[in-house]
Amino acid sequence: MKRLAAAFGVALTLCVGGAQAQISTNRGDPIDISGDNMEVVDAQRMVAWKGRVEALQGNNRLRADAINIYYGPGTGPRAENAAPGTGWGDIDRIEAVGNVYFVTPEQVARGEKGVYTAASDTIVITGDVVVAQGENVLRGDTLTIQVGAGRSTMDAGPGGGPGERVRGVFYPKKSDGAGR
Repeated sequence: MKRLAAAFGVALTLCVGGAQAQISTNRGDPIDISGDNMEVVDAQRMVAWKGRVEALQGNNRLRADAINIYYGPGTGPRAENAAPGTGWGDIDRIEAVGNVYFVTPEQVARGEKGVYTAASDTIVITGDVVVAQGENVLRGDTLTIQVGAGRSTMDAGPGGGPGERVRGVFYPKKSDGAGR
């Protein structure tokens, strides 16, 4: 669970003005997750949260209609025959689906789906993606963040038409007149 907020926290603290990912970590803080329903599916090594799901860690908040957390297989000779939920390894991927919002003190990001994949340390947010920092706004269809590399890209929709382009509106910092 610690990787949930850390992954989305790192990814979605997108510095809109510079269009590069900034690392803002709350990794040591506890995670508080709630929803209308929680189900453990042992055969899939998955925990599914549904209905107005909200995950909080530090000052970061992830909201979605559903969040599914998938774990890899456990290791060791007894992992195969372990009791339900105990033969699981580390988090493999996290999927946030439907009305996905990630809010930090500096930025707000939204989309229809967000997927963090641990093996590639990558986050992909799709579906009318909007990232805002103050007055600055960046829009597109797919935001891909390579967390470890500190690289992010925003892509347009598949049609490439005029309404399906990456668009950003950025406001320069206002000078106080000093140094003129």
